[in-house]
Amino acid sequence: MKLAATALSVLMLAAPAMAQPRPSVAPKAMQEVAPQLADYTDRVLFGDVWLRPELAPRDRSLVVLSALIGTGKTAQMAGHLNRGLTNGLKPVEVSGLVTHLAFYTGWPNAVSALGVIEQVFTERKIDLTALRASLAPSPAASGAADTRSKFSALTTDVIFGDLWKRSDLSLRDRSLVTIAALAAGGDTGQLGEHVRRGLDNGLTRLEITEALTHLAFYAGWPKATASLAIAEAAFQSGVQRRGAAAPSVAPQSNFTGVAKVEAPFQGLSNVRGASVVFEPGARTAWHRHPGGQLLVVTAGCGWTQRENGPIERICAGDVAVSAPGEKHWHGATSTSGMTHAALSPADGPAVEWLEKVSDEHYRAGPGE
Repeated sequence: MKLAATALSVLMLAAPAMAQPRPSVAPKAMQEVAPQLADYTDRVLFGDVWLRPELAPRDRSLVVLSALIGTGKTAQMAGHLNRGLTNGLKPVEVSGLVTHLAFYTGWPNAVSALGVIEQVFTERKIDLTALRASLAPSPAASGAADTRSKFSALTTDVIFGDLWKRSDLSLRDRSLVTIAALAAGGDTGQLGEHVRRGLDNGLTRLEITEALTHLAFYAGWPKATASLAIAEAAFQSGVQRRGAAAPSVAPQSNFTGVAKVEAPFQGLSNVRGASVVFEPGARTAWHRHPGGQLLVVTAGCGWTQRENGPIERICAGDVAVSAPGEKHWHGATSTSGMTHAALSPADGPAVEWLEKVSDEHYRAGPGE
């Protein structure tokens, strides 16, 4: 009996720990009065949406705080502010957030939020004296005569001449919170403009779309639906800036050498493409596009080859076309880099990758 008990203890220690149920984040009143809402809160909102990798937890906190401040709903602010600070928001950024939103959602909403912010900061023993000292003062107003309307002068000098340039919140974050606050308040008149500004300031299309999706739970589906439609129109009509998103390194499984995808884009519903930068010696593997491909060389020189054809030199201004399903490769020369825009039809699979171009084959290219 003693041996059996000992063996049972060993087996229990060796067995993987049973998964503990996730504690509910739904308020007690919700669990008692609206248990289905509590289930959605635990299972969908906090068990799925908050965990999606498309937007960082810190950014999700910024979105929610912007919605709560911008719509004057401060009852849940303390919990979300604590969550935001845990998610990496800095006190100086919270100060910058409420100051920024005062201009976009009104002074009363910002002032109402300050009491909650001060209480949370005090409870977390945040040094408010040090916080105030870290905030740079605004520049003094010019004493020169001004013939502009007061509203025009405030917009130019205070909002875009001072507020957007302050260091307590980055340009990217200012765009994120402005988009979130405008969408949450249903103030969509300038939303498209701020979506385009957000792309210029470093937000990606995916981050903006995910932020508005997250916002649906805090501002309601109708406002999120309307805002997503405006954002999509802004994506299609706006100028897509070089460097708006961090370049990604092309995978070595399909490329030889260093190549970077700098600006993936889809400006039309039936066309997709990217700007690709090849360092000297870098090239694609052999591949084919089911819908064909158009290459426009924008900088440097490179080589391209279609199956059973010669290796051809291409330089800035040249255009290379591969027919649907035609096997080919392209890349930089061995001594100079090349950048090209690659366009192909948006419907169907983009590319079928094949074997790599061997060093021996590549060295057989034309002169530099």
